[in-house]
Amino acid sequence: MSTPTSLLPEYDAWIKRVCATYDAITYTCHHRLGNRRLAEQVSVQVVAGLLAKPKVFRYFGLPYSGRIARLAEARLAEAQEGRLADVGSWPHLLRELITLPPEHQEVLVFTCVQGDDDEHLASNLGCDTQTAKIRRHSTMELMHGLAACALPPTILHEVNDHSIED
Repeated sequence: MSTPTSLLPEYDAWIKRVCATYDAITYTCHHRLGNRRLAEQVSVQVVAGLLAKPKVFRYFGLPYSGRIARLAEARLAEAQEGRLADVGSWPHLLRELITLPPEHQEVLVFTCVQGDDDEHLASNLGCDTQTAKIRRHSTMELMHGLAACALPPTILHEVNDHSIED
């Protein structure tokens, strides 16, 4: 089990957004499915799908909601047909996010929430551009790994049909 780390304020605010997203998806899916457990499984897979391409978190409104809807509708159809894979759990995924080391927290916030490119990331981290690029790539791979823990392999492939850094 991971050891808890302190959360950077901006990362803590992002975690709250992710939790609110999970809660909203669960509420909506529970209403549509009539089954809380299935709704929670759909929700964790949708959040994991967002984490697989975390740059979506820099958006609000339609781009963010559209990504959620696309992921949710596919999982809802699987649930209604009795084909939804039972993988991952919200408590596990949330624990992994909360215990993300501070060096990854800051990179995630700068690149995936604020939208910094490698030059701005380097400036914010106080390092050269190559080091910033390596750190960004490492954080994106870590997020991809977190997503993989809550998605069936076929779905992980679907949400990552391009680069993990899209």
